[in-house]
Amino acid sequence: MAPALSAETAPGAPQPPRTHWIIWLFAIVGFLVALAFIVLFVKALGFDGRGDPSRVAGKKKEDVFVVNTPVALAGTDLLAMNVNLSEGGLSSGPSYGRGDERNILLIDKATGASRRLLADNNRTIEEAHFLPASASPPTDDPGAPSDPPSASDKTQRAAPVAYYAIVLKQAEQNDVKDVLVGTINGDRQGVVMRGIDGVETLWMQSPTQLAMIVRDHFKLSYRLIDIPSLKMVQSRPVPID
Repeated sequence: MAPALSAETAPGAPQPPRTHWIIWLFAIVGFLVALAFIVLFVKALGFDGRGDPSRVAGKKKEDVFVVNTPVALAGTDLLAMNVNLSEGGLSSGPSYGRGDERNILLIDKATGASRRLLADNNRTIEEAHFLPASASPPTDDPGAPSDPPSASDKTQRAAPVAYYAIVLKQAEQNDVKDVLVGTINGDRQGVVMRGIDGVETLWMQSPTQLAMIVRDHFKLSYRLIDIPSLKMVQSRPVPID
């Protein structure tokens, strides 16, 4: 008589695959992790809707600029807004890059009064820094985009913004730079260095003196700027060999 068939697998026989649900679980977890990284990356780039650029017209119809959401300057009643040159007209989508930054607007939160840090929009801003009237360590990333410091920055909140330093590309030669320094209250502004290759780092040496490490004709130099007189008071080479 033939043995009866059993619903159970005989001992020692190969087990049927039951791991497909584990593979699906890992796939879902991997997808969620990747999605979380994408969301964080998009927010870091400022594309989460809060910092989206907007197009505005200049005095001339052909001049179209892109502005970002104003940012509070710590310790002041001012908002700072970057102005970038747009490559498209008002009817087209905004097209711009960080290298197209042309001006910075300061807007009084109480009165709405505004002023430009640069007299016109003819030159490109390579980098801009807002500085307190107190000694501070060198900037970690002087080449970072020129976003004004946030009001939530505890260090800047303890030391209100008092000065600004802007590195400008020369109109004729973009690889040659000038450095403009001024006061936030608007009473003084001037070019303190012309024709350098770039700025490596800068910091407040004292409440009235701005120090920089600059590249000038392929050599490094330490420069000290006296802000009240808007003059370079010290220049020292930084040898590398």
